[in-house]
Amino acid sequence: MFQGTLEQMRQIRQVHAAERSRAIQPSLRDGRDGAVREAVEYGAPVGGTMQRSAIAAYASTNEPVPLAWHDLPVSEVMHSPAMTLTVGASVEQAWQQLVSHGRGQAPVVNARGILVGMVTRAVLANYEQWPEPGASAQAWDNWRAQSIESVMLTPIPSVAPGTDLRRATSALLDSALPGLPVVGEDGRVVGLVSRTDVLRAALKDAGLDAWG
Repeated sequence: MFQGTLEQMRQIRQVHAAERSRAIQPSLRDGRDGAVREAVEYGAPVGGTMQRSAIAAYASTNEPVPLAWHDLPVSEVMHSPAMTLTVGASVEQAWQQLVSHGRGQAPVVNARGILVGMVTRAVLANYEQWPEPGASAQAWDNWRAQSIESVMLTPIPSVAPGTDLRRATSALLDSALPGLPVVGEDGRVVGLVSRTDVLRAALKDAGLDAWG
């Protein structure tokens, strides 16, 4: 390591670009010096076994360690952008949206896009909310036309994009919801993480041989 003034440094030949352009031999100190780094990154020729071992040791320290599935952030597996429903939508509109998009649930947002609840197919198909048996056609029309605000699940938990899947999975189990809205710092919905997303991440991490 050089310690001195700029003028003194300029007197050292090796710091000039012209001097650095020639081939540099690994110094084999500890695998962290510039020579070994250049050999690893730029493919400079290396000599014997000792040189190769030093470079291999340096390269191994730079390999990223993959995260286990439960340590992955929600942002890596969530659906984004998420399909949302506005709080003023009718029950019939909500059902049609869920069916047409092949979704089992959707976050409900207000006019500003802030999360206020969740609607699921199971909630809409709950016969306890339907009109009484033998009800008139008008009663059924009124039921389908009512706002989803009267049938949605609220309040519901949400997770931030940086939440790890371990915490998200715990929230899914505790809430018994099929999915959780992913909400940014401003309260707006940026995605949705479902049980299927969690299972897919776990399956990919473990490999098919672990499940066969």
